[in-house]
Amino acid sequence: MFNLKTLSLLIASLSLTACGGGGSSTPDPVITPPPTPTPAVEEPVVEPGPFTFAIKTAGEGEAEYLVTQTSISNEALSADGVGIEQQGWNFYYPVGNTLFVSGYENFETTSYKVNDDGDVEKLTSFVFDNPLVMFGSVDDTTLLASDAPSDGTHTTRTLYTVDADTGKVTDKVNYTIHDFDTGTPGEGTVAWPTALVVRDDLLFVPFQKLDDQGWYATPEADTAFVAVFDYPVVDGAQPIKIISDDRASNIGVNGVTSSMIKVDNGDLYTMSNGAESAGFSPASTKVSAILRINDGETEFDANYYFDIEAATDGGKLFWFDYVGDNKAIARIVINEEETAPWSAFAKDLITQKLVIIDLVAKTVTDVHDVPLHQKRYTSPVEIVDGKVYVSVETEESAHVYEVDIENATATKGVEIMGKTIKGFYDLYH
Repeated sequence: MFNLKTLSLLIASLSLTACGGGGSSTPDPVITPPPTPTPAVEEPVVEPGPFTFAIKTAGEGEAEYLVTQTSISNEALSADGVGIEQQGWNFYYPVGNTLFVSGYENFETTSYKVNDDGDVEKLTSFVFDNPLVMFGSVDDTTLLASDAPSDGTHTTRTLYTVDADTGKVTDKVNYTIHDFDTGTPGEGTVAWPTALVVRDDLLFVPFQKLDDQGWYATPEADTAFVAVFDYPVVDGAQPIKIISDDRASNIGVNGVTSSMIKVDNGDLYTMSNGAESAGFSPASTKVSAILRINDGETEFDANYYFDIEAATDGGKLFWFDYVGDNKAIARIVINEEETAPWSAFAKDLITQKLVIIDLVAKTVTDVHDVPLHQKRYTSPVEIVDGKVYVSVETEESAHVYEVDIENATATKGVEIMGKTIKGFYDLYH
């Protein structure tokens, strides 16, 4: 039998056991180890591409090739054993995902497109009677192309309309600017178109007035001229009006197809150079400038005038092209007083710098890290992920530069194994 003393000892023993030997009654905390961190996965750097580019080789003949490469950042650009050879000297003009190559010497325009196997191949071609020297586009669907009076004669111009999807001519019409009326010579000058820009139901054609003796002389260089046509243009069309502005010289530079650009809100901007180094003879007395035609208007904006020489310490616009957000990428010829006639087209006189122009704010910003260089011809640029790729040629070598538009900076890329790249094209996207 249990006595009272034994029962008391048993209760005490059970109590001590339940209390963990006299400590707190709170159970020990459960410590959960932290989860093992998952290693960060580095996203692969995806380079835009493939790129197609038009390369002019160095040396005898300076042959031109159309080449496609997966990378233009890691591989030197070359036509050695690759590419599609082009005949003679060519203009290159992209419309959507189609590239048109127009021969200045062989009078043939060939279109190229990416086929179902992912290769750039010939789409079709057409021939013409006189060299096509000016090009434009209607959205991403249609190419416009015009000849010009290279012999100085008073004849009609020919305007071709080409479907960018098929590469085939859909319309061919004759039209006149200021220099032809029922066979009678006009003002002793002929009109050389320097851009083809469609806005709404109008075609704007800025032009230079050249002497009709057949020389590339500019006897009326002190005025900017634009012919305005109804669009589509019908056969035998004449301008519904010709507008002029004596604040700037004739619009455009020989070989530049973007001397008038249309920005996002529909405003049109024109560039004037007027210097002997850019082919004007005699030179204009007006400074290099940019003018504007507002959206919905067919007259120059009297309240807009951008003096490029004042903004660049005497520089003159040689080429510009639209890159979005009311900005243009451009080349400025500097040291004009040291240059000779047509010297901006020469390959051995380094006179050009690359800039970004804010057309609304009227500012010019040098693109950092791009050296002074020389550039005869640049086809319309294509913007890829906010970048523009340009060919920069100096006395020592030629390289690709990737230009960041927003920051006006550039990164030097691979070497160009040739004379120049006439254009970079993104035909795959």
